[in-house]
Amino acid sequence: MSELWQQEARLLGGPTLAEVLMEMRDNQRDLFTKLAEMQESADKLMTGFPAQDVDGHRRYHESVIEWRELRNKMVREGMIKVGQAGMLAGAGILVGILWKAFKISVTQ
Repeated sequence: MSELWQQEARLLGGPTLAEVLMEMRDNQRDLFTKLAEMQESADKLMTGFPAQDVDGHRRYHESVIEWRELRNKMVREGMIKVGQAGMLAGAGILVGILWKAFKISVTQ
């Protein structure tokens, strides 16, 4: 049997008013259900952050990224220096070999 408010709505505004009100009630229930689900999802998401500190979590990751960028830059610069030193050593060895070859050719 219909609820009392539905009967009064039919008397005041006809069956369409009752239908509109019932649809609004159903939509509101759906909205509250979805809102509760979203709140539950947000609560689960917040458990992933220590002490629910989202900003601290972001700063931590920024510092890790900054450290890795610095490390990569240092390694890159170190490899360049090793390459330069290797080229200088190779040139020194080549000059030494040429000098010895020159000395040998002069003494013969």
